[in-house]
Amino acid sequence: MFDLKKIKFIKTDADRQNLNGKNYSFVGLQKTAIEGYEAEFWLPLGFDDFETDENNPTSFDRVKNFFFKMYRTFQTYKVRKLNQLTEEEKTKDRDGVFEFENGFSFVNENNEQVVFYGKLNALDKILEGYDELRISSLEKKQVRSHEIDYSKIHRYMHQAIYLDDDVIYLDEMNIAKSVLIKESPPIIQLFCFIYTEIKKELEELDSVPNKAFELTDLFKDNYLQPDSSLFAEDTFADTINILKNVFEEIDSKTTYKDEDFWHFYDAIEAFLMGERLEDDKGVYFGINNFYDIWEDMCQTYMLKPENGYLPQVLFADVKGELVTRKDLGLQPELAVNPFKMEINRGFAPRFLKPDSVLSNKIYNYIDDLFQHKQLPNLKQGKVAYGVGLLNFQDLRNTQPYIIELFQKFVQVEDNYTTGGKFKFMFEDDLIQFQKIVKTWLHSEWLKSIKIIDYKYMRQSDYQIYNSNAIDEKEENKIKEDIHKQLIYEWAVQKNFENSETTSEFWIPYYSDNLDFETSRLDITNFTSNEFKQSQIKVVKINFKTLQENYVKLSNAL
Repeated sequence: MFDLKKIKFIKTDADRQNLNGKNYSFVGLQKTAIEGYEAEFWLPLGFDDFETDENNPTSFDRVKNFFFKMYRTFQTYKVRKLNQLTEEEKTKDRDGVFEFENGFSFVNENNEQVVFYGKLNALDKILEGYDELRISSLEKKQVRSHEIDYSKIHRYMHQAIYLDDDVIYLDEMNIAKSVLIKESPPIIQLFCFIYTEIKKELEELDSVPNKAFELTDLFKDNYLQPDSSLFAEDTFADTINILKNVFEEIDSKTTYKDEDFWHFYDAIEAFLMGERLEDDKGVYFGINNFYDIWEDMCQTYMLKPENGYLPQVLFADVKGELVTRKDLGLQPELAVNPFKMEINRGFAPRFLKPDSVLSNKIYNYIDDLFQHKQLPNLKQGKVAYGVGLLNFQDLRNTQPYIIELFQKFVQVEDNYTTGGKFKFMFEDDLIQFQKIVKTWLHSEWLKSIKIIDYKYMRQSDYQIYNSNAIDEKEENKIKEDIHKQLIYEWAVQKNFENSETTSEFWIPYYSDNLDFETSRLDITNFTSNEFKQSQIKVVKINFKTLQENYVKLSNAL
């Protein structure tokens, strides 16, 4: 297992350019040629302010926590990606995903590059290795007995040695005899200690079986101090040395090593002795096209109901397909899809695919504004409903038209029971009121629209933007992004009358402020004047907030 103090963190533009030119798509752990370090951990873009100073007493825990959080992020992404593929796609080397010794690879939805995922073998073998059946097998063994059961001797005559005078010699009989081991073998105690320590760092202790906790406590009682911890800064080195010594002692003193023993032995060896399955690029674990994960993190946050954005979503790119409110189970539905392109009859339509399109209006449904309840018999003999407005003060400030319309249709009578006023509408008036409000809401709802695209880019990319510059691939990505975004806006304005559109690019950065809204940073003023002409905002979104939301998905996968 890597000593976190011997990992070189690559986080700034200068770090990346010094080591790998302009290539910044990789995020993960790989071997290094930097003297004094065992590996490089390439952090996501925007992590310039992430604290990794070894002299800072809080850095160790910060680095450790992020290390394990990234491991969970990769695992979440891997499972989500595999769940999105059909069984046929999973078997296709070119179009889907294929497993190999070091991880898996697949062609992304844009058919641009193969994304590589490498295994961090030291953790994977431990996490995948817990097996209570194997533990039970090691705790209770069947061994051969040297006793002779004369009632069954006829079954072993073919194994006998025949001597003179009709004497036979039988060496042993394969008679089962249960031997109960009073204390679990040290190999599984050691394994369970490492297993629970890793689970603790991954914040997954709820999934650890009680048996593992029992064996962990037994190991600590036998070999460690009460405060020993595998990933604590002050005890890490000492604990690792103790585990290595115990492991070597187990290896030398264990005479009978069956399949179950080797199962746990191999996992522990990979963790303690640094066995690493590497690809030809020296990657331990990571992904070479991180924008796939960044986009998935952003969209996951946007579409998770408890985060508050979902009611505003009009369209979203999900699994490579443009979905509508109806697809997301939301009302009201949209009669027109402005991103649908039909070129010729007889051919399937194609769709533009902005990452997310939102309505900036808060009130999407009439039920958000208004409540009504049918009343018993009124004097006029008509069907009537008691009515009331929700959030009256907010509506008066933001939607005065609704207040005026309500006052036009509502009728008021004195309530002699309570001494107050009684508000109601007759059924015909209520139906007309609702119809007018729904039509007005729909027009207002589509009057202010925001189009968001998630970009795995650096702030400096927008600061130095030049429409005439091209990269080593003879491309200008930002110029193409701007062009595409303006087409999205044009499509909306052409299809939704009187609509006003705005656009945002979301790029990553790191902050300890977990509140999504207050940690948003509009950095458009820091972009080049040429980029500002597009009137697209560049907004930095806190990676940490999205990551906390993202890794919670692993519990439901």
